[in-house]
Amino acid sequence: MHIQLQNISKSYGRARAVDRLDLEVRDGELLVLLGPSGCGKTAVLNMIAGLTEPSSGSLLFDGDDVIARPPRLRNIALVFQSSLLYPHLTARRNIAMSLRHSDLKPAEISARIEESAAIFNINPLMDKLPSELSGGERQRVATAKAIVRDPAAFLLDEPLAALDAALRLTLRSELVNLQKRLRKTTVFVPHDQTEAMTMGDRIAVMRNGRIEQIGTPDEIYNLCLSG
Repeated sequence: MHIQLQNISKSYGRARAVDRLDLEVRDGELLVLLGPSGCGKTAVLNMIAGLTEPSSGSLLFDGDDVIARPPRLRNIALVFQSSLLYPHLTARRNIAMSLRHSDLKPAEISARIEESAAIFNINPLMDKLPSELSGGERQRVATAKAIVRDPAAFLLDEPLAALDAALRLTLRSELVNLQKRLRKTTVFVPHDQTEAMTMGDRIAVMRNGRIEQIGTPDEIYNLCLSG
């Protein structure tokens, strides 16, 4: 999916979270949004997902304006810092919830669930409740829940922030490998600069609701050195 934000703004009362922002996310790339807290990163993700509506501007998916399209019809998967699992459902049933409105046959649903579980090596956890899982295991289940629908794009909002350093490193590698294998358009808000520099195809540096720099990790690094 090719995503374009054209002259997008988002205001909450007198506060402007995003200010006339232009951004292109190329088909199949992993684009990182990097910047201090409150710079507008999450607001951008929420507008792409359809959770909030821009105050002005255009949002295009493959050339089509989708501002009026509800979230359920945007074919976007979101993964947040908190795993957002139903506490009363097993891992298997949590993952299956993503397919509850699909037209797939039961055999196809089962096959997709098993495939997503295999990708994240959570097969032994499928009959456990979220309370029986570690933080890393819950995040693996949440990510499997996101990919099982085979969405056109992923939005990842600090999905590794709540994990310890060793587990963050492991899941960081898994997410990058998964994205490269699936070639899904991905917008990623990282926990820190290390995640940004090691994961992104390109990095968009934000400040005060605007993009100040955009480029490959090497380009951004060299700009910082020269600045």
